Amino acid sequence: MEIITIFTSYIYSIKNDGQDENEFDRLLAEWNDVESVAKFLKENQDYLKTDVWKIISEPEAAALQVLDEAEALEMLFEELNKHTEVGEKPDFDSHFHYLEGKYKYELKYPPMKSYGEGSPSLLRLYAIKMGKNTYLITGGGIKLADTIQNSPGLREHILQNIDRVRSWLKSNGIMDNEDMEIIKRYAIWDLI
Repeated sequence: MEIITIFTSYIYSIKNDGQDENEFDRLLAEWNDVESVAKFLKENQDYLKTDVWKIISEPEAAALQVLDEAEALEMLFEELNKHTEVGEKPDFDSHFHYLEGKYKYELKYPPMKSYGEGSPSLLRLYAIKMGKNTYLITGGGIKLADTIQNSPGLREHILQNIDRVRSWLKSNGIMDNEDMEIIKRYAIWDLI
């Protein structure tokens, strides 16, 4: 596992062993793959029949929303980065929300979630808060149900990834955003 810088000093992403891309880039590429998104939504179209998704109850409409949300989310992160750099709101802390459930009272390595801009949003990014405006992306996906555990495509790996990354951070002594900066400096030395 590696930590990859997405937006210097603020957004990092896990790159899992054996993967070509970090989770942030992998998810954006996946969400922009029309055929893959349409196939996933068609296979899970029963989830789109709930009241929550009545506006986009057809897989084709939902696939278009995923594409729109992915593009908007990427642009939003660029805007949030600019705001965060100059100390303006909205910043990354304004965008991420605590992940409830089993992590509700976690103070060390608190798991967080990021929504796409759809209403309601289909996309989720999951991260660990490392400090003020500093997040480590652990994964994400298309959320079709009320909880991660009930949502196909998320239930299989999201909570496991969060737990694995939290354990890895602890075992490697990476406690906060200062440690993230040290990692960044070591990564720069590795490139020289």
